[in-house]
Order: sequence, then C-alpha cells, then structure tokens
Amino acid sequence: MFSKIEASELMRNEFDRLKGVCYLDHAGSALYADSQINNVMKDLKTHLYGNPHSSGKPSSACGELINSIRFKILKHFNTDPEKYSVVFTSGATGALKTIAECFAWNDRDDGHGTKNSNSRSWDSTFAYTADNHTSVLGMRELAPRTNILCLARDKAYKALDKGLSSSRHNDYPADSGNSLFAYPAQSNFAGTKYPLEWIETCQNGALNQYTDNRTKWYVVLDASTYVCTNHLDLGKYSPDFVVLSFYKMFGYPTGLGALLVRNGIGAAVLRRKKYFGGGTVEVALARDRHHVFRKKLHERLEDGTIDFLSVIAVGHGLDSLHRLAGPMRSVAGRTYRLATDLYRRMCGARHGNGTPVFRVYADTAYRCEDEQGGIVNFNVLRANGDHVGYNEVKNVVSARNIVIRVGCFCNPGACQTHLEHTNQDLKRNQQVVGHICGDHIDLIDGRPTGSVRASFGYQSTTLDVDKLYDTLIEHFWQNCPVTPVNRQLISMDAYNKMDLRVKRIFVYPIKSCGAFETNEWQLESYGFLYDRNWVVVSDTGVCMTQLEEPKLCLIRPYVDLQKGTMSLLYAENQEEVLMTVPLDTVCSGDKKKGKICWGGSVEGIDCGDEVATWLSLNLDRPGLRLVRCTGRNPPKVNKYGKLDAKVLGSNQCQYLLTTDSTLKWLHQEIENNLTEMSEDSVLFRFRGNIVVSGDDLPPRAELTWRKMVIGDVAFQTDSVCERCKIVNIDQDTSESHYKPLSVLAQHKWNGKTVYGIYLGREDTDAPCNIRVGQRCVVTGLVEDQ
Repeated sequence: MFSKIEASELMRNEFDRLKGVCYLDHAGSALYADSQINNVMKDLKTHLYGNPHSSGKPSSACGELINSIRFKILKHFNTDPEKYSVVFTSGATGALKTIAECFAWNDRDDGHGTKNSNSRSWDSTFAYTADNHTSVLGMRELAPRTNILCLARDKAYKALDKGLSSSRHNDYPADSGNSLFAYPAQSNFAGTKYPLEWIETCQNGALNQYTDNRTKWYVVLDASTYVCTNHLDLGKYSPDFVVLSFYKMFGYPTGLGALLVRNGIGAAVLRRKKYFGGGTVEVALARDRHHVFRKKLHERLEDGTIDFLSVIAVGHGLDSLHRLAGPMRSVAGRTYRLATDLYRRMCGARHGNGTPVFRVYADTAYRCEDEQGGIVNFNVLRANGDHVGYNEVKNVVSARNIVIRVGCFCNPGACQTHLEHTNQDLKRNQQVVGHICGDHIDLIDGRPTGSVRASFGYQSTTLDVDKLYDTLIEHFWQNCPVTPVNRQLISMDAYNKMDLRVKRIFVYPIKSCGAFETNEWQLESYGFLYDRNWVVVSDTGVCMTQLEEPKLCLIRPYVDLQKGTMSLLYAENQEEVLMTVPLDTVCSGDKKKGKICWGGSVEGIDCGDEVATWLSLNLDRPGLRLVRCTGRNPPKVNKYGKLDAKVLGSNQCQYLLTTDSTLKWLHQEIENNLTEMSEDSVLFRFRGNIVVSGDDLPPRAELTWRKMVIGDVAFQTDSVCERCKIVNIDQDTSESHYKPLSVLAQHKWNGKTVYGIYLGREDTDAPCNIRVGQRCVVTGLVEDQ
C-alpha cells in the first residue's frame, strides 16, 4: 500500500485536478493521469496518423502501431497472438453484442433463417449468473428463445465448483449444439470474485446437468470490473471470450473496448456474422448478393474504420497503468485491504441505542483476496431501523466532495438478490409506482430500490476510507430514534375555528436568486407578479440554478413598481445599488430574443450586455446572461402529466406555501441535532412564497390541505414539495450545511422528503392582491392523511 507521502505526491503530480475530491467510483470509471493525457497529445502532435484502411506512409504507420498495441494488450494479460485475437469494439457492451450476434446458436436453424428439422443437433442453451451486467441479460434476445438458464449464486457454485463432467469440446459429435455461459470475473455490485476455475469446468460440460441437451459449452468472461484492479492471467485460464472496456482500466479513452477471442475453438464458433461493412470483406458485389468475409478474425468483425486514434491512446494508457500502479497483483491487494477496512468499520458501527448504522451487501466476509475485490456496497439505516434513501446519502457525501455511485449499477440480478425483492415487487414498482432504472425514486414503501457503492482504485488510500466513514457517521449516527411528528387528524370543524393568517410574502424575480419580501403583492396568471420572470443563463444557453452556482442566492433583487425597475445588489456590497434593470424589457440594441435550454424550450428576451457583465464579474463566471422569460414551448408539464402553460420559472406550480408552525418545528429539530441556525436562515433555505401562521396549527398540517382560500382568492393543492440539497445552502452566505436536508429526511411524509405544498390558483384570470394579515381558510382536506 502507498505510504501517505507517496500517495500525496502521486495525487499532486498526476491527479491535481481532483483538488481535494475523494474519488470512490473506480468501478464506474478509472481516473486518467495527467502524464497519460500529455503523452497522448504529444504523440498525436508529433506523428501523422492516417486511416489504416488507406494507403501511404501515415496509414501504414498507423496500422503497424495498432497491431503492436494489440500485442501489448495481450501481453498485459499474459498471453500472445497465438492463443488470442484482439477485436476492438465500442466497449464491453459492444463486445457482448458481437458475441451474441455471431455465435453459432443451434436452434435447428441453418444460419440463414431456414429451419433444419432433420438435423441431429441439440438446441443451444444460453446460461448466465444472476449477478451480471444488463449487457449480458441483453444477449438473451439474440439467443434461442428456449433454453435460457439463469443461475443463482448457490446453484452456480454447486454445479461449477464440483465439475461433474469431464468431457471436452472434441469429445462431442460434430453436429452437437453449441451453448454459451456468461459470468463476471468480479461482480460490479458487491465486488465478489467468482472462481476463474469455472471456465474449464463449464467447458467440460458441467452445466449439461441443468439442460435437456448435451452440447459443447463456451465461456464468456466479463472482465470489465475485474481488470480495473486485478491481473487476469490468460496464460493460466482460457475463456473462449473476454470482454472489457479500457476507460475502466485507465480512464481514457472512453467509448472503446475489446473482445478477446480464443483462437481456434472460440473463433470458429463466431461464424454467424451477417452484417458487413468497411474492410470486413474480401469481395462484395453490388449487383448480386455475394460477399466473402476476410480470414483474420479482427478484420472480419471490426466493421468500418476503428477509432484508430483512441486505439493509439490505449497504448499510452497501458504504459501509464504499469508505471503508476505497479503490478496488478499488488493493486488487487491494496484495494482489497481498503475495502476490508471500510467493511469492518461499517459492520461494527452502532447507533446510541445499539442498532446498526449500515446494512452491508456482501457475498463474502472479506477474509480472502481471491474471493473479494475492492468494493463495498451498503445502505444507511436510522436508529429506528428505517432505510435512508441512497439519494440522501449521495447528497450528503457530495457536499463533502466525496464521489460514490448509487442505484443498482446496471446489475438488476445482484440488486434484486441483496435487496430481497421478488419479481412481482419489481414489476409493480415499474408498472404502478413508475420507478425505472436511473430515476430519483430510492425508497418505495420504506424499502430501498438500490444502494450505495464505494469502489477503490490504485490511487486510493486509507484517507479516503476515513473521509467516507467519518462523513457518514457524522451525518447519520443517532443517539436514539427521532420522535416522529404527530400527524394529527384535524377536522374541518377544527379548521373553521382556527384563525389562520398570511404572515410573510416572498417573491423571487430571478430564478434561484435572492428573495424580495413584501407586505402585499399582485397575482398574475403565472403566479406572483414578476415571480421567477428572469433567469441567469450560462454561456451554453442553459438556465443556472443554485445546484450549479450556489452564489446565485447572493444576488438580491428589489422591485420598484412605481419606477418600473428591478435593482440588483450583491451580498458583499449592501450599501450601493450596483445594477438596475427595467421591468418591461423589450428587444432593442443588444437585447435580443432567444431560447433557453430548461426543461424544454423557454422563450425569452436578453437583458443586455451591461447586466450580463455585472453578473459575470460578481459570480466570477464568464459568459453569463440575464434573460426575461416570455413563454414556454412546450408548456410546463407537472408531475401528473398535466400541461400548465401558466407557469414560467417556477419548478412545478404557481405558488409554494409553508407554515410558521412547521418552520418552528424543523428549526427546533435542527437545534436538537446540536446545530445552531437561526429561524430565518431555515425559512429562507426553503424559498416559499407564502408563510401562513396560526396559534393552534400543528407542524406539517399543510401537507393535508387540498383546498384553501386566502382573502377572496381560491387555491387548490397541486402536490407536496419534495426537497433536494439546495435547502442545505445558507441563503445569506452561499455556504452549504448538511443538517436541514438530513434532519428533514428523518421525518419522511409518505416516504418522501417534503416541506411545504404547491398551490395553483383556481381562477387565474381575475386580477387581485394578497397581503400580510389576510385570513386563510382551509376548505378541503386530502382523503388519505
């Protein structure tokens, strides 16, 4: 393992761009080194490389270099061109697709779409472990429709560890069917290393016991995760096919991988290729359906011109890996020990009441490097046993510059197994709840839909383990379970007796910028007059929010209706008005119409160069523009699929309402967590338009309101407001503190982290005002409280 001095020097010299970021997603993508990229650029600037399919010296030089890189790849895996061929693909997924398309499946089909019912051949089987990438599952659609075999972990070990058959490929009749088995050398979910001895056991026919046919078996080894931190010895093991992606090994280039094919046996069975293009054929006729594929395997399978400049970069990537990481066997040991350290700490962590802080998903006890890789997969638990949503964990660690990955990691089988979901559960989640891969839904009925993964690389050190573990303990450890809010069922009669009043009114003229507080304000069809009518746009035409630039909150707008202007102050210059913008911006001079990329196309008018320069200087971001929104195309669509053309810059609906009782409750909860924060600081973080108060109003009562009247204006609740990490940003300083979202998430409402409700005005055309002190009457409650 690197010493702290060696690791610090390595990070400073080769990965200085991280600037204190704790990177723990090495299974997602490796980090490219500075010297690696410099060497690639120097090579491309020094040498002239041409299309290897062309003639001339640049093309010949490129072709020779590519062949030498094929050899370098094989040498890295301790083999040579006599045993394996290297076929470049778009990545591991592309390699798996190539195998499935070209494999000689035998389903009584002669390979040209004609059924051969008189053949003695046995139908093929496609087998795979449940713990596999979705790209392996996708191969099923190109395999015979019958004879699909999914092996659970125990079933795979039972068959392949014992090796019940000793038959070899050449022991079968010539017309025996061909079957294919795919499994990962290392799970990308929990880091489990599966025995490489399974390769030979499977090739000897061990899986025939699970099929009705006696076929020849070929093995696909998905080495994508394994080769990131381990040495794959193809001199010792002989899978028929190996798939990998280079960015997972050394970060760059992306979009390029390889299919390693065992010459002879493996190459012979990839004979059902149909499509051809580029240089894959010796001859092809335009006027007759005739073509002849090339003899060399890589020339036959690499359709079109390969990404030859990226292939050249692979050579430098391998050089960088050898120079910086050292022997891959040593990398395997270092990453395993780091994962073991984190695993043991998490297993021993307990809340103050003795309940576990973490649930770790593992197939091993982290006792043997040959069985476990440098990955730890987990979820966080509260003191009462409830799961913390993985998005909350991601937001917390992200605020501390820690990079992890959350979700199911494109491995639905392992995720289902460890989270103990049934097939019916998963189908219901998609069909009824609407949960799909990669969305934001992390808990359904209190059960996690995914998990959190930390994965280590050769650059990782114990400092990374310390930072992740300490951050999680600091944020999620509890002395005892929190006391849930009493969800009092208040009757309409009780509400009729309450004296509810508007306490405060806020308008946000510029989206994601500071609030303008007023005692009375006019209502328009889209919401409060001028509310979120302006947006700050980046130099790429994208609307900016505090997620991208927290300092937006320091821009304080003040609207003067009599003068028809909006004055802008920056927090550090409170004594002087630095910029004034007319409320009714028109197209003239440098003020032009345009469209903004923001949840669809937003039409707007640019407010000119002067305010643009002011914004760029104060926020220290060149190229910013201030744009006034004039309409949305297509109209805003709310979460229920309803079109709402009368919303401009609001996230979802016209108004956001909160209550003073909920504010005081949350403020107290935050202080109970030993964090000093003023009540106004909490209020401003949640960026509501209307604050309602009432002496007898319990906390979070507003979440049960369906309809209400403020003064003479009728409103209807659109939905509760789900919260993200923006609420952690102090609107007075732009600094982030994790407690508000963390505390709020401990008090979920129907499984969601919410604060406040979205309101829509029932009659949007009638002109009217709302003022502080006006009476509020609740006129309807949601049915399910």
